[in-house]
Amino acid sequence: MRLGPDWTGMAERGSIAGLRFVVACYRLFGRPLGLVLVHVIVLYYFLTIPRARRASRAYLRRVALHPEGSARMGRPPDTWASFLHFRAFALSILERIGLWLGPEGAFEFSTEGLECYRTLLRPDRGCVVVGAHLGSFDALRALAVEDRVRVNVLMYTQNAPRINAVLRELSPDTEMRIIESGGPPLDTVMRIRRCIDNGEVVAILGDRIEPGDSGRSCRVSLLGDPVEIPEAPYLLSGVLQCPLVFMVALRSGPHRYRVFAEVLSEEVRWHRGERRKQTRELAEGYASCLERYCIRAPYQWFNFYDFWDDAAR
Repeated sequence: MRLGPDWTGMAERGSIAGLRFVVACYRLFGRPLGLVLVHVIVLYYFLTIPRARRASRAYLRRVALHPEGSARMGRPPDTWASFLHFRAFALSILERIGLWLGPEGAFEFSTEGLECYRTLLRPDRGCVVVGAHLGSFDALRALAVEDRVRVNVLMYTQNAPRINAVLRELSPDTEMRIIESGGPPLDTVMRIRRCIDNGEVVAILGDRIEPGDSGRSCRVSLLGDPVEIPEAPYLLSGVLQCPLVFMVALRSGPHRYRVFAEVLSEEVRWHRGERRKQTRELAEGYASCLERYCIRAPYQWFNFYDFWDDAAR
């Protein structure tokens, strides 16, 4: 198996003018017209990207092997199920715009496990939050604003410059800051250390291997088959000796999210000669959490490429 699907090579489709058109319609007419546009757009992309359709069905077939996953899908992993998967992604983009545009308090959040996470934060020590392309990371940002916690997102932005540019325009004064992962590694680590020392949160999406990270990945089992995931969240936590928390925000209805947090480690510290073993254990703990929530919300995992490298297998 190669060490990471070529997700960075999938060009961002659509024009920035089209994105701004959707945003303008949302501003003027609100959610109803936005929903109409979403269904038109998602149908177009569903019909014109066969590679993404194949990846969607490959993922849904794996979820359907689990009784709970099959029950929550509500149907076999067929073409219609794949369309519902695409539609869920489109709805997440629409609500992402709403989260950035809407008035404070427009979205409703319920939480599970956040008490343990909050007790780990101190004025002089923040934590690393590792998430996934599951549910909405922007919902986590909105919740952090309510908690008065500054969030710094470590991410690779070059594959989606248009939508990131539009979202920055929507909320230029947001408390969420982007740390571009493509910069010099030492500079990136030092910037992350300053954030942790200031009691801030550094958030990382842990289900995609970024460019240059192929030599720092870990093989784990996810939905019954092996995959490679990045070691970066676990290596960073060990270098910084800070807590590591898994967190996702799953859409439970229009403008409603349920946020889940699970502590992977209250403080990551390497024991002599066991760093590799500890890293693997943390990665396996992350994969177990990710699998559990993919089964809980099958249509909300948004990786539309050959994640398991089935073509090579």
